[in-house]
Amino acid sequence: MTPALVALVLAAALVWPPRGRAVPGPLRPGDDAPSPLLSQVADATDLLALSLVAGRGITEALDAVADVSDPAVALDLRRVGAALRWGREMRAAWSYASPGWAPVATALVVSSECGAPASEVLAGAAARIREGEARRLEAAAARAGVLLVVPLGLFFLPAFVAMAVVPMLLVLLGQSLR
Repeated sequence: MTPALVALVLAAALVWPPRGRAVPGPLRPGDDAPSPLLSQVADATDLLALSLVAGRGITEALDAVADVSDPAVALDLRRVGAALRWGREMRAAWSYASPGWAPVATALVVSSECGAPASEVLAGAAARIREGEARRLEAAAARAGVLLVVPLGLFFLPAFVAMAVVPMLLVLLGQSLR
């Protein structure tokens, strides 16, 4: 190999673009972005429905609700509003929100595709979110009740046997041997 060819290969390696993406991908909620509580999502959905009933467009309603909401809710709503303003379809715009917004996204996509009033569909979505959260909390409470019995079985019952039953058996056994 000639020195000119080696120099050319080294120059090409230095100039060659890196393998990663030159343009960053779309913003998605990461691990550091707080995810809103489902009760907050349901409340924001009700506010969104009321804002639409008042005559605002979807992007204006998203901004208005984001202005009065918790920071986690506001972040998701602002992302969706920005995506809609940039011309993204409804389904694609809601992909920028946290997973808890899935019922709201589905409701608005169905509303936009079928022509149903968005406010009524959103009210139904808020009710479904609240019902699902109530079922989840009931299941968690039932599971907690079962988990509270575990210390009883592992610690208190053996301690009762060791402190009450065993001494009584020893006394009875001692009396029967006399």
